[in-house]
Amino acid sequence: MTRATAKSSPGSPATLSPRPERPSGFFIADFADSIFGPVPAPTPEVFPPSATAWTRLASASEPLRTAIRQEFIEGGRVPHVCLRDALLPERAEGLHQALRDARFVRHHHGPYPLHIAPLDQQTPSALTDFCAWLKSADGAAFHAALVGWPHPLETRQVQVSRMEVGEHFPEHRDTDEEGLAVVYNFTRPWEDRFGGVLAFRHPEVDADMMRVPPLFNSVFIFRARGAPHRVTEWTSEAQGHQRYSVTAFILAKR
Repeated sequence: MTRATAKSSPGSPATLSPRPERPSGFFIADFADSIFGPVPAPTPEVFPPSATAWTRLASASEPLRTAIRQEFIEGGRVPHVCLRDALLPERAEGLHQALRDARFVRHHHGPYPLHIAPLDQQTPSALTDFCAWLKSADGAAFHAALVGWPHPLETRQVQVSRMEVGEHFPEHRDTDEEGLAVVYNFTRPWEDRFGGVLAFRHPEVDADMMRVPPLFNSVFIFRARGAPHRVTEWTSEAQGHQRYSVTAFILAKR
């Protein structure tokens, strides 16, 4: 069963990342009621059948589905949920191997010092199969239903990335459109000293309000709109290892 090993706050069963600071009234009044409706969210719809080939979450119990939705809704300045054991174990292992075998190139945008794997340059593999599912209508519908997103979404982009020693992803905003960023992590091993942490800075003080480690077979889902974030440097302590992730941007249908 998908689980969290470290809770951010009492009664928080679905997250492993620190809870962002929650300004009084910001989220519930201005976002949850207008986007999600009254909390708690309604009972989830049935997930697309294709999801069962990738994740046990597609057959999760109603209490767990409700907990995941509630965790996302109550996520603070950046609504989010972070789950361990996101994919079936054999799927995660196959993806890790496919990532090790994939063809990576330097990111085309110079200020982004990391590597990406263009999907049109890959041979068929577990990685291309997974990315095709993420791009599909079923992939978008599954992730929207998982967090209780109330409006139809479509996958606009899937990006596969790798970090080597000295690489990082500077602060940026993914989009000003409404929807989800979904980050699957396939980094093994990972230790604190390796870096590679997805970090969201606090808008009012000089500190991070949330830091998400790239733990193997975890998924981090957050509201993509206007959320500045970065990935910290993959340090020399990680020599011989790489940081792998697959990110899908699942946004409002045009």
